[in-house]
Amino acid sequence: MLANGNDIDGLLQHAAAGLAAAERLHDHVWLPVLLGESGNAYSVLGDWQSAREFLGRGLELAPNSPLLLPVRILMEYQVGDFDQGEMFLKRFLPVAGGRGRGELNVGPVVAMVARITGTNDRFDIAEAAASDILSSSSVNLSGTSTARIAIAMMAVQRSDSTAATEQFSALEFLRGTMLIRWGMSADRLLGLLSRTMGNLDQAATHFENALVFCRKAGYRPDLAWTCCDYSDTLRERDAAGDRAKAMSLLDESLAISSELGMRPLMERVLSRREILKA
Repeated sequence: MLANGNDIDGLLQHAAAGLAAAERLHDHVWLPVLLGESGNAYSVLGDWQSAREFLGRGLELAPNSPLLLPVRILMEYQVGDFDQGEMFLKRFLPVAGGRGRGELNVGPVVAMVARITGTNDRFDIAEAAASDILSSSSVNLSGTSTARIAIAMMAVQRSDSTAATEQFSALEFLRGTMLIRWGMSADRLLGLLSRTMGNLDQAATHFENALVFCRKAGYRPDLAWTCCDYSDTLRERDAAGDRAKAMSLLDESLAISSELGMRPLMERVLSRREILKA
């Protein structure tokens, strides 16, 4: 699943029903998939304990699953357990070397890890995977969009305005959705691309939409990230009232990230608060 709206409860209900049926039938094909979907859903809600339980069960059944490993990798990085994240990432990358789901997911995984850590490691791997996908004659819209998400996030990390403009045009149709496997609202991505393009007013509009969307759905980890990213945009724009709003957003981001134990984001927010206070 590439994207969904804000009906996370419905997703969990369907996953629970599917899990019950798969367990009853001892279906070892669908059981890891459904465990992964449940773990993914709890992860975007910030319920790390439940996410770990479902993902752990799934990885016991399918240790090298290209569906389960990306979710576990990003969750470990979100909470600052970089050693665990690196361990799962090293397990995932050989799986991702071939065609299929692994190759499809490698780009966004690498790009999202870079966003959390601030280091652009393994971008060559992500670029190669995304390029292969986009050059394939058999890939569908979901596949091309996933590859473009990876390219978009790398453009943001590199402050590449040309690439950001290209990917914004290609991905704008996703606005108002959650990029569920990557734990990121499409409007936050569009906001980051807009800021990279130098269009700060457009960025602010997308970040505002992301705030509303994440609050309504309960996507608290992405809400915390959106507050921080939006604050960066307001600090750069520096219009009337922007600094005060930027500080308020950082306060909200720090409250959420502290409660959820998202250490990398906490450190990011604290450094930005010092800049605004200066």
